[in-house]
Amino acid sequence: MPSGMRFRGHEHDGTHLCAVVAGGFVEKSGRGWVDVGPGTVRISSAARHDIDFSPAGAQCLVMLPGLPLSGLDTPRFLSPDPWMSRLVGALANRMEAASPLEIDEAADEFLAQIQRRLEGRSAAPPPWLQQLRERVDDGDATSVGALATEFGVHRVHLARAFRDHYGTSLSRQLQRSRLVRARRLLAATDLPLADVAATAGYADQSHLSRSVRSALGTTPAALRRTLHRFKTAPTPAR
Repeated sequence: MPSGMRFRGHEHDGTHLCAVVAGGFVEKSGRGWVDVGPGTVRISSAARHDIDFSPAGAQCLVMLPGLPLSGLDTPRFLSPDPWMSRLVGALANRMEAASPLEIDEAADEFLAQIQRRLEGRSAAPPPWLQQLRERVDDGDATSVGALATEFGVHRVHLARAFRDHYGTSLSRQLQRSRLVRARRLLAATDLPLADVAATAGYADQSHLSRSVRSALGTTPAALRRTLHRFKTAPTPAR
């Protein structure tokens, strides 16, 4: 938003989240004003409010979840903490350059952590769960059962903890991570599709094809042509 802009009676329909990436604003709340600075997240259900943007303006990440969040009888202002600040930065960066798969991944975790904080639970994921997530994202994990055995936790406990902190199921995250790796390989290399499948963690090329078609509605070859359109575009006639 430009510097010095003022909104009076600004309205939102439905659940609305605003994470301040840079700059900020002040918002009238009750009889006073709340200073909403970098890293702060403002959440409300349908609302009408007055806000004044700072002299430096504001860069905000706005989300409309579509689903209600509990604990929103009045607007809430979540102060920045290291974990949430990292998530806000990751979302802002991915909005610029990442694939929809990676944006969805960051958004799922962001919304899960928002709900935890609305419930008064702001602790970061335990170290073992963070390590497990890194294994998944690095492509070093094959199944939920194998991860549960490796980390010495019950499958049910693992599934609940993962969804609570990351906003999606572990099995879905395994699928999503394979897709993200495959998409990157298709965009950045000319590897045969069988090698893309093996490198990304699929059983074979057919498994890759089924996964890409189910998630993205296309084939790996067609996706590669889209990602490589700058290479395959015809040379203009002279």
